[in-house]
Amino acid sequence: MKLNFSPELLHIYGPFGIHSYGLFIVLGIIISIIVARYNKRFQQLHLENHYLDIIVVCVIAGCIGGRLLEVISEPILYPHWYDWFALWEGGFSVLGSIVGIIITLPFYLKYINVPIIPLFDFVAIYAPLCQSIARLGCFTAGCCYGVATQTIFSVIYTHPHTLATCNVAIHPTQLYSSFLLFCIFLFMYFFAQNFCKEKGQLFSIYLVLASSERFIVDFWRADRIMINNFLSFHQIVALCIIIVIIILNVMRVIIQRKIFQK
Repeated sequence: MKLNFSPELLHIYGPFGIHSYGLFIVLGIIISIIVARYNKRFQQLHLENHYLDIIVVCVIAGCIGGRLLEVISEPILYPHWYDWFALWEGGFSVLGSIVGIIITLPFYLKYINVPIIPLFDFVAIYAPLCQSIARLGCFTAGCCYGVATQTIFSVIYTHPHTLATCNVAIHPTQLYSSFLLFCIFLFMYFFAQNFCKEKGQLFSIYLVLASSERFIVDFWRADRIMINNFLSFHQIVALCIIIVIIILNVMRVIIQRKIFQK
């Protein structure tokens, strides 16, 4: 299938314009907010007066974290300090955004007296939905594209301004990610939130599943930053997140058993 997508949908002035990637991120946030408001957890957490503020904090922290990890992983693409802030040129790491939000959001939640872990559990249900929609923006922009392939699932970008390799059949890894993330959302919404009763379980499951998605899809991505002959930088980050979550949950179970035995 041939695609003639341009990353920029509407040019405004100079480096500024409406880009498909940013548009789908905004759509993902809006749709996730609308859907989340109908969840009973929304009322239980009393988020009516704080929800939009929390979203703004998450967006800012996600942008900073996503950009920072991208700069760390590919410093050669950002030779000058002012290149770090040229957000209109793209360059974000989803894992970096997740880490940025995890580090920043608790401080704000404590400031507004919103329980941290229950809020993280709530956000974990809808985060993969937002990510799934945002990945469609990657697909239209041509970023995060896959390696060359001759399979029936391949796509060919033809627009001269696309971020993908032009006129070469490649894996639509953006669609792979979008599909897997949407499946994670369905699992979190219809199954996990109904069976996970302990605080922090939903958030832990989301981190493991989202990191696993990146670890798996990365094998077919053409923009891998290799650490060795097998794993990329982002796969190492994903593995570290998975291992830390597993260790923390094992420690939690051990502590709970010791308390119960006493």
